[in-house]
Order: sequence, then structure tokens, then C-alpha cells
Amino acid sequence: MFSFITFQDGGVGLPRLKLLSPFKAKFSAASVQKATDRRSRLQPIFVSLMPCKTRQKTRKVKQQEETMAEPVTAAVLEETLKRFFNEAEKKSEEKFERLQNRVQYKRSQIAVIETRVQTNEETLPKLGDALAQVEKKLVALEDMNRRDNLRIMNIKEGEEKGSMLAYLTNNLPKWFPGLARSPPELMRAHRLGPPRQSTSPRTIIVKCLRFTDRDRILNESRKTAVLVSGKELRFAADFSDVTAQRRKSCYPVLNRARSLGFQAFLLYPAVIKLARGSDIRQFEDPVEAVKYLESIDPASASASSS
Repeated sequence: MFSFITFQDGGVGLPRLKLLSPFKAKFSAASVQKATDRRSRLQPIFVSLMPCKTRQKTRKVKQQEETMAEPVTAAVLEETLKRFFNEAEKKSEEKFERLQNRVQYKRSQIAVIETRVQTNEETLPKLGDALAQVEKKLVALEDMNRRDNLRIMNIKEGEEKGSMLAYLTNNLPKWFPGLARSPPELMRAHRLGPPRQSTSPRTIIVKCLRFTDRDRILNESRKTAVLVSGKELRFAADFSDVTAQRRKSCYPVLNRARSLGFQAFLLYPAVIKLARGSDIRQFEDPVEAVKYLESIDPASASASSS
């Protein structure tokens, strides 16, 4: 029987003689010769019946076998090595060119990134200044919206006995006789925050109809001290948190300046004004005001440092 030779790449080769029982059957030389002749006669037929790709693979394998069968000489070896090194050199040049193109592309990207970073570094300080200006305007706007507000401290919890607005409307003219002829008009009044278990009462925030009413109450509070349930009331203007923190840092400087005989004032938003005789100075930074007071009275500076 005949079977086809199967190659590793899946192609089918020439038919070959296959014995049904290779270990038991015995053939004479004549029968073997007869089978060989039959294979020779059928070979062209099987080759013509093979697919085109299979025939090409068969010829290629045959050529490789013939090439390997040739004797290896110095000239053949030199030609083979030369062809091998030429192909390797060509591939390495192509690879190097691809790598060079990639490096050039990366360099261009790095140049673009460096340009962007430099632009951002130049723009960042400008943006910082613009942001500071916007924050400053927002703080000023919030202070403007609160200029009708008034803060009152040290009124005992429950002292109002119901409506805080009615309590203040009735008692402000009593506390400050200067307001009795034209009482200030109040719109709202309430305590800040939820009730708490504390000895100190919550601050009261008052909304006046006009900021002139607020200023009148503040001016009268500076002239007349008010005692309610044994505690002196404190009156202050209402500012934003930023302005309030800045003004809070100025209070120790004002107290120290007054102890040295200065007339000390706190102007909006947080400007310290010191006056003694004809010497009038203003400081926007509390640190500068402290340095000035230390230069006036070195003894107090050494005492405060100790």
C-alpha cells in the first residue's frame, strides 16, 4: 500500500511504500523492484495532483537538501558568512534608524513639555497675585455685607425671655440715653450657634436697618459702660473671619500702647493707629508696631522677652 509523506509544516510529499506487516511480511527482490518501478511511474501523477503551495514547499525542501548535500568549501563558507553579515548589518541599520527616529520624537516631546513648564512658571506668580486680589475683594465684599451687623457679648442666656429682637429694641434706649430720642431700627437679632453647656453665654448678632444705626450704638458703647446681671456688656462690629483674625492679632499691641501712654485706635480692616502728642503713626503689620513700641520703651521690651 501507498501513503503520503507528511512534512512538519503540514505539506504532503511524494507517496511512499508502506508495508501492511513490516515485521512479518517477506518480499522477494523482484517484488520490491516492482513496487519501486510503480512508484517511479506514479510520482509525476501525484506531483501534478498536489496543491501549488505544497509543490513549492516540496521543491524548496529538495533544494535545501541538494544545497546541504554539496561539499562545504572555503569559498562557499565565505560567501555564506558574507551574506549573513550583510543581512545582519542591514537589519541593525534599520533598527538603529528606528531607534534614532524614536529618540528624536521623544526629544521633540521633551522640548514641548519644557516650553509648557517655562510658560507655567512665568504665569504662576501672576496667577498668585490675581488670586490674592480676588481673595482681598471677596473679604472686602463680605465685610461690606456685614457692615450693618453688630455683635453683643456677655448677655446671660435666657435674659431676653422670648424674643431677642424685642428685648434689644426695648433696652438699647435705656442703656444708652443718647439713643432715646431716635432709637435705632433693628431688623433681626439672635444668638450664634446652638445652645451649649458653658458658663460663657453665646454671642448675639444684630442686623440693623442702616449701618449708621450700628455706628451710633458703637459710639454710645464707648462712652457708657452697661452692666446686665453683674456683667459688663461688650459691643463690636461684625466682620468676616479673615478680617476678624487680623484684628484679633492687633488687640495685644493696642493694650501695650495704651499702657505706654498712647492713644491707640484700630482702623479698618486691621490698621493700628498710635498717637501721642504730635507723633501719629499707623501700622498695617502688628510686628512693626511692636518694634516701634520696643524702641520707645526698651525696658518693657526686655520685660516682655523675659
